[in-house]
Parts: sequence; structure tokens; C-alpha cells
Amino acid sequence: MFTTINIFSQTSSYDVFSYQPPEFFTKSELPSRLQFNLTNRDGSFCTITLYKSQPVKKDIMKDVTSQWNEQVVKRLAKANKKPAKILTEQLWDGWISTLAIGNFYQSKKKAVVILYSFRKNKTSACAVFAFSDKIFKGPVELFSKNLHLINEQ
Repeated sequence: MFTTINIFSQTSSYDVFSYQPPEFFTKSELPSRLQFNLTNRDGSFCTITLYKSQPVKKDIMKDVTSQWNEQVVKRLAKANKKPAKILTEQLWDGWISTLAIGNFYQSKKKAVVILYSFRKNKTSACAVFAFSDKIFKGPVELFSKNLHLINEQ
């Protein structure tokens, strides 16, 4: 006997993003960002942050550099001053997306930070994923898969 279970999660929106809230994460909304956080008893954690859109800089790399400095270097302990890897020029819902990956340290343990920078016309936005353990790879990938950007810009 086989049973099919369809799970539908409600889609929510914030600024230029639409998303499905990650299961078990705590949501907090601040004036400039929407954040989801999950911390396990062992101290491992994952934070997903969507930042409000801003006017674009002169070029894509200036957007990425500015977002990395503001949302990664200034907010995460001992974060790489520059991303270790940058992948550019992919389209995501009609927006140009750039992926920047680096590290930071949490309680002397190396952790991963991923910044997705989005740009369309005169608007830029970003999403940051910071996690301390590979067990969070699944929730990060699922959230990314269900993250969309509005087409009117």
C-alpha cells in the first residue's frame, strides 16, 4: 500500500522576495531585514537573512563588495574581508545573480557564509546564509530553491 503526501508550504513575501518560511526556524523582522534563525542545543546554528533592496552601485562587483562588507564583514565574527569565491552572471527570475562564498568563525569553529546578490535595472538586493555545520546544507538548499524575486522592477 502506497500513500502520497503532498506538502504545501505557504509562500510569504518581503520587499522584492517571495519565499517559503523554513521549518523550525524563528522569524524576526527588522526595518532593514527579515531573518530566520535556528540554533541547536550543541550551539550549531543557521541564519538566513533577506535584506531590503537598495539602489544599484556603479557595477555588479561594487554591489557585491558593498553587500559583503555591510552584511558579512560587519556582522559576522572574523569573517573573510573578501569572499573566497565569486560566481557571477546567472539569471534568477530575470535578475542577475552573483554568488559570493566565504568563511567566518563562531566559537573558534570555522563556519560558512553565502551571499546571493541580485540586480535588476536600478535595484539590488541580497540574501545571506550563515551556518556553522553541514547539517544545515539541506535547509539552505530548500530555502534557496523556493526563493523568488518579483519581476516588476
